[in-house]
Amino acid sequence: MLENQLESNRWYKNLLNKKVLGPIILIIVLFFVKLIWGDSILSFTQKNKWFILIGFAAVILYISWAFEGFFKKHKQNLRRTWYFLFIIGVVLLLNQTGFNVQEWQRYTLLAGMFIFVDLALFLTPTIKKIGGAEMEQINDVESINEEMQKVIVQTQNRSLQFTDILDRMQISSFETQEWNEIENYQESLEDFLYSYGETCRQNITVFKKNNDNFFRQEVGTILGVNITDEQMNSINEKVVVHIDKHTVLIPYLEKIFPVVISIESEKEHVLDIDIDHIINLSMIHSWLKKPLEE
Repeated sequence: MLENQLESNRWYKNLLNKKVLGPIILIIVLFFVKLIWGDSILSFTQKNKWFILIGFAAVILYISWAFEGFFKKHKQNLRRTWYFLFIIGVVLLLNQTGFNVQEWQRYTLLAGMFIFVDLALFLTPTIKKIGGAEMEQINDVESINEEMQKVIVQTQNRSLQFTDILDRMQISSFETQEWNEIENYQESLEDFLYSYGETCRQNITVFKKNNDNFFRQEVGTILGVNITDEQMNSINEKVVVHIDKHTVLIPYLEKIFPVVISIESEKEHVLDIDIDHIINLSMIHSWLKKPLEE
């Protein structure tokens, strides 16, 4: 597991480096291309500007039909690209003809065309009045509803999985275990939570919290996460810390031994109900402890 975490951390850093270095290299390449073929490219773009814009709009329309999931996911980035082309077009136009105040109607028409395409391809608002052209507030209610429906289904399935784990639990194992050391408790709790993590495709790890420095090091080694002072204070105050949408730290400090439980989701986001179930299972696990003899 440790090797997988380190490998994942290295992969993330390499990806981050590529995202940072990629645009820098592209800018350098474009700079040299401009020096060598700048006039030819500018002339070609000016002559074919309408073809380029219509072609881009046609490609976007095709993507919205053929790759609906991709279109929904990257809609905002496609919109930014569309308006970037608008800015480039305005610059080329002004470079070719200069700015003339008397041509304001032409400039307004061009801007209106870009906005109309944006409305038609990306936003598609509902028109309530044709004559007055009144439109409903533009939003992503449909996408939000789909996401909420997905979360509801996931939550229902999580509840069923939690119930199934409880049904398979053997009551005879209660009050049978002794944990004299925090290491024993850590190992026992992690094994107890394993079935939930396996069922929900989550990696659940239990960290010792009896030494803050060791805890930070262990989290950094296994999860590849540097705990900030603010996050550390939240953990000490028994507040759940969301590292990101796929990683959560749950402080469980006072029941038996002080530990922090991490949830790492392989694909889906960690849900609030996951946190509740882990806390409840940890509470049930404490019932396994053998009572002290009087």
